[in-house]
Amino acid sequence: MTLFGPYPALVADVHDGDTMTVVLDLGFNIAFRCACRCYGINAPELATPEGKAAHEYALTLVKPGDAVTVRSHGWDKYGGRFDGTVGLADGRDFGSAMVAAGFARPYFGVGPKLSPAGIPVTMLQPVTFDDTTDDDQPPVP
Repeated sequence: MTLFGPYPALVADVHDGDTMTVVLDLGFNIAFRCACRCYGINAPELATPEGKAAHEYALTLVKPGDAVTVRSHGWDKYGGRFDGTVGLADGRDFGSAMVAAGFARPYFGVGPKLSPAGIPVTMLQPVTFDDTTDDDQPPVP
């Protein structure tokens, strides 16, 4: 794998527990603003309570306007953003800090993503409720 950087950058926005928008200083008075998916971690989706908690914790590590150092691992498989390692001003790695605090899990794009409970996301089934039953208890999936 080819790494690019390190690039000095400013955080423009922290989207959730594993994605932020950064403005990379490429040198020669050239700046590049792009979404950075934090390489090596997966945080819960923002629509969940765990995702909101991960986002709140991420904001204790880095805020818009903070200086960071970014190494690019290339474009993300979903497009429109790149996978990057984000170094905090105090020298810590953002992804490692999120995993150590329990707000993200290691994930390198291979194998199943895990839910906060450690269950592969592909094994989770949506719960549906059958309104045709007379009892007040939801059916067991």
